[in-house]
Amino acid sequence: MTTYTPIPEQLSSPGGTPLTDLSWADVRTRVAEAGDYLLATTDPDGRPHVVPVLGVWLEGTVCFVTFRQSRKTRNLTRNDGCAITVPGHEVDLVLEGTAHPVRDVDRLGQIAELFPPKYPWWHPFVRDGEFYDPADTDPRHVYAIEPARVFAFGKENGFSATRWRF
Repeated sequence: MTTYTPIPEQLSSPGGTPLTDLSWADVRTRVAEAGDYLLATTDPDGRPHVVPVLGVWLEGTVCFVTFRQSRKTRNLTRNDGCAITVPGHEVDLVLEGTAHPVRDVDRLGQIAELFPPKYPWWHPFVRDGEFYDPADTDPRHVYAIEPARVFAFGKENGFSATRWRF
């Protein structure tokens, strides 16, 4: 997991200006506090597949859940490269990286504890390396994405963007 603070870079677009007032700590906070996440995976024919997912931030990773037989799971089994988009009022964030299944019981327990405070209607529990919901019989896989690149796109005062690489 990422343990250092990346340096922000201006994107190559000549009209773009860096988001100088947005620190890496601000980005982490925005990702952690976001309620909306969009996951982009790649279908077998190369087309994008973008869907909302429930997610939490833990130790430098975005952790999200998906049903065993979902299209997301099938796509990630074939190609683990993906992106998570975090929409915001002033800034949209895009985290690109690789999704890894989480199977460690202790880590799954940590992740499960983060969901109810954020999504009070959902209380997953860990069994057999997956999440279960008391109101649902279908288990969910848990994935963690450690970002390789993060982009921030400002919405005020014209185009502004910054990139962090790991």
